[in-house]
Amino acid sequence: MRMHCRSKDHILTPGLKTIRQTRAEHLLHWHAENMHKNILFMDEKIFTIEEQYNHQNKIYAQTSHEVKENVPRVQGGHHPSYVMVWWQVSHQGVTHLHFCKKGVKLVSNRIKRAYYKELCNFLT
Repeated sequence: MRMHCRSKDHILTPGLKTIRQTRAEHLLHWHAENMHKNILFMDEKIFTIEEQYNHQNKIYAQTSHEVKENVPRVQGGHHPSYVMVWWQVSHQGVTHLHFCKKGVKLVSNRIKRAYYKELCNFLT
Protein backbone atom coordinates (compact mmCIF):
# COMPACT_ATOMS: atom_id res chain seq x y z
CA MET A 1 0.00 0.00 0.00
CA ARG A 2 1.07 3.57 -0.66
CA MET A 3 -0.05 6.86 0.76
CA HIS A 4 -2.25 9.03 -1.48
CA CYS A 5 -3.35 12.63 -0.96
CA ARG A 6 -6.85 13.81 -1.66
CA SER A 7 -7.14 16.40 -4.39
CA LYS A 8 -9.48 19.30 -4.91
CA ASP A 9 -11.85 19.49 -7.83
CA HIS A 10 -14.45 21.93 -9.15
CA ILE A 11 -18.11 21.43 -8.42
CA LEU A 12 -19.67 21.11 -11.85
CA THR A 13 -23.33 21.95 -12.01
CA PRO A 14 -25.35 20.77 -15.02
CA GLY A 15 -25.17 24.30 -16.45
CA LEU A 16 -21.36 24.37 -16.19
CA LYS A 17 -21.15 20.92 -17.81
CA THR A 18 -23.14 22.10 -20.85
CA ILE A 19 -20.96 25.20 -21.14
CA ARG A 20 -17.81 23.05 -21.10
CA GLN A 21 -19.32 20.68 -23.66
CA THR A 22 -20.21 23.47 -26.10
CA ARG A 23 -16.80 25.11 -25.71
CA ALA A 24 -15.02 21.81 -26.32
CA GLU A 25 -17.09 21.19 -29.46
CA HIS A 26 -16.34 24.72 -30.65
CA LEU A 27 -12.59 24.18 -30.17
CA LEU A 28 -12.68 20.87 -32.05
CA HIS A 29 -14.57 22.50 -34.93
CA TRP A 30 -12.16 25.43 -34.93
CA HIS A 31 -9.08 23.18 -35.09
CA ALA A 32 -10.62 21.00 -37.78
CA GLU A 33 -10.67 24.02 -40.11
CA ASN A 34 -7.04 24.96 -39.25
CA MET A 35 -8.20 28.19 -37.67
CA HIS A 36 -5.68 27.68 -34.87
CA LYS A 37 -3.02 28.90 -37.30
CA ASN A 38 -4.59 32.37 -37.08
CA ILE A 39 -3.79 32.75 -33.37
CA LEU A 40 -1.58 35.72 -32.59
CA PHE A 41 0.25 35.69 -29.27
CA MET A 42 1.45 39.08 -28.10
CA ASP A 43 2.93 40.43 -24.94
CA GLU A 44 4.46 43.57 -23.60
CA LYS A 45 6.92 43.95 -20.77
CA ILE A 46 8.10 47.04 -18.94
CA PHE A 47 11.79 47.15 -18.10
CA THR A 48 13.02 49.76 -15.66
CA ILE A 49 16.27 51.46 -16.58
CA GLU A 50 17.75 51.87 -13.16
CA GLU A 51 20.47 50.09 -11.26
CA GLN A 52 19.07 47.72 -8.66
CA TYR A 53 20.48 47.29 -5.19
CA ASN A 54 21.12 43.71 -4.14
CA HIS A 55 22.03 43.32 -0.49
CA GLN A 56 23.55 39.90 -1.20
CA ASN A 57 26.38 41.43 -3.25
CA LYS A 58 29.43 41.60 -1.00
CA ILE A 59 32.39 43.93 -1.35
CA TYR A 60 35.70 42.87 0.15
CA ALA A 61 37.94 45.70 1.36
CA GLN A 62 40.34 46.47 4.16
CA THR A 63 38.26 49.34 5.57
CA SER A 64 34.84 50.89 5.06
CA HIS A 65 36.54 54.13 3.96
CA GLU A 66 38.07 52.23 1.04
CA VAL A 67 34.62 51.07 -0.02
CA LYS A 68 33.16 54.60 0.21
CA GLU A 69 35.97 56.00 -1.93
CA ASN A 70 35.98 53.33 -4.67
CA VAL A 71 32.43 51.97 -4.94
CA PRO A 72 29.61 54.29 -6.04
CA ARG A 73 26.32 54.15 -4.16
CA VAL A 74 23.21 52.82 -5.84
CA GLN A 75 20.77 55.68 -6.27
CA GLY A 76 17.07 55.25 -6.87
CA GLY A 77 14.20 57.60 -7.54
CA HIS A 78 10.45 57.47 -7.12
CA HIS A 79 9.73 57.41 -10.86
CA PRO A 80 12.47 55.44 -12.61
CA SER A 81 12.88 55.59 -16.36
CA TYR A 82 11.47 52.64 -18.23
CA VAL A 83 11.04 51.17 -21.67
CA MET A 84 8.13 49.01 -22.79
CA VAL A 85 8.97 46.22 -25.24
CA TRP A 86 6.26 44.59 -27.37
CA TRP A 87 6.50 41.35 -29.34
CA GLN A 88 4.17 39.00 -31.18
CA VAL A 89 4.38 35.36 -32.26
CA SER A 90 2.12 33.45 -34.64
CA HIS A 91 2.12 30.31 -36.75
CA GLN A 92 3.69 32.31 -39.60
CA GLY A 93 6.63 33.48 -37.49
CA VAL A 94 7.69 36.21 -35.11
CA THR A 95 7.96 39.97 -35.42
CA HIS A 96 10.90 42.06 -34.40
CA LEU A 97 10.92 43.67 -30.97
CA HIS A 98 9.04 46.94 -30.87
CA PHE A 99 10.05 49.55 -28.32
CA CYS A 100 6.96 51.57 -27.43
CA LYS A 101 7.09 55.33 -27.14
CA LYS A 102 7.40 56.83 -23.70
CA GLY A 103 4.03 57.67 -22.22
CA VAL A 104 2.07 55.00 -24.13
CA LYS A 105 -0.47 53.54 -21.70
CA LEU A 106 -2.30 50.41 -22.80
CA VAL A 107 -5.04 50.50 -20.20
CA SER A 108 -8.17 49.16 -21.83
CA ASN A 109 -8.59 46.30 -24.29
CA ARG A 110 -10.03 48.73 -26.85
CA ILE A 111 -6.87 50.86 -26.74
CA LYS A 112 -4.67 47.75 -26.87
CA ARG A 113 -6.48 46.40 -29.93
CA ALA A 114 -6.17 49.74 -31.73
CA TYR A 115 -2.48 50.04 -30.85
CA TYR A 116 -1.73 46.44 -31.88
CA LYS A 117 -3.68 46.87 -35.12
CA GLU A 118 -1.61 49.97 -35.90
CA LEU A 119 1.59 48.02 -35.17
CA CYS A 120 0.49 45.05 -37.28
CA ASN A 121 -0.18 47.38 -40.20
CA PHE A 122 3.23 48.95 -39.66
CA LEU A 123 4.98 45.55 -39.51
CA THR A 124 3.43 44.10 -42.66
